[in-house]
Amino acid sequence: MKINMQKWAEDIIAAPDVKNLPVLYFPVLKDIGMTVPESVNSPECIARTMKAVIDKYPDTIAAITGMDLTVDAEAFGIEVNFSEKQAPNIVGHILENAADIEALEVPDIHSGRVDIFAQACVEAEKIITDRPVFGGMLGPFSLAANLLDINKCMLMTLKEKAALHELLEKCTDWLISRALDYKAAGANGILIAEPTAGLLSPRACAAFSSDYVKKIADAVQDDYFFLILHDCGKVTKSVESMYATGCKGFHFGNGVDMKDILPQIPADVLVFGNVDPSSAFFLGTAESVYETTAQLLEDMKDYPHFVLSSGCDLAPSIKHENIEAYYRACREHNERVAN
Repeated sequence: MKINMQKWAEDIIAAPDVKNLPVLYFPVLKDIGMTVPESVNSPECIARTMKAVIDKYPDTIAAITGMDLTVDAEAFGIEVNFSEKQAPNIVGHILENAADIEALEVPDIHSGRVDIFAQACVEAEKIITDRPVFGGMLGPFSLAANLLDINKCMLMTLKEKAALHELLEKCTDWLISRALDYKAAGANGILIAEPTAGLLSPRACAAFSSDYVKKIADAVQDDYFFLILHDCGKVTKSVESMYATGCKGFHFGNGVDMKDILPQIPADVLVFGNVDPSSAFFLGTAESVYETTAQLLEDMKDYPHFVLSSGCDLAPSIKHENIEAYYRACREHNERVAN
């Protein structure tokens, strides 16, 4: 469904109430009798799960494919472990050194399960016609760290910069192709997950992450295709370089205080965050989730470009009463403001 995403964002900012877009997918699987492996290996299952999310939680302003962040690394040849109780995860890595990077070939865009997720957007738009559909993929530094091993990747930021930049160029080429694939499938945007960049200093974040994310944004983003950049690290001092990517939305995890983030981003750009998926949603009670969410909403009351969200994706085992408490806090906040 073709949606003017620029107007979508403008309408969110202009609205008197706070909108809501948690990274929510896996917790509804038990309601529809589907396992995690089933849900990430079939376009129809992904679309069905996306529809189940918005049916159960209709305040959600967009539908997002499951955040299976193994898909990009798997396409390069990394093994993926599928579990009934958690999101898929990668096993090992495929690169050891600069020579391996030089020899690495960028895979065909139809490798692995990529087509499953692109086709899921096609299937989702058949049954979701009242709000945008977003795909998901890794950011360039996070993909590089998966291919190389995170410790070696961090070391290369200091001692083998040229080799790391070569790898990042290859990752970026791949991710541009994947974003264009989502776009051709009819998705309205992508959530780009770049969590590993949260380990970098502000200067290194600019050089090894943001500069490459900008290449993706420049290649694919327009008024009808919206990029949201996610980083769940301690990135308060890296917001400037993140904003310089040109993405139209920014999503933050619980590693930051949103009161430190919102003033750094212009009021015409959406900012999403950041109820902790672990300490709040997973370990908390309905009462504590409500209180945490209500406090965040109070802290953000002066920022119309704030969109309530979880700090990252929610695990399959999170209780629905905790998720409902989060939504209830937002509804009641909006009712108080309206009155």
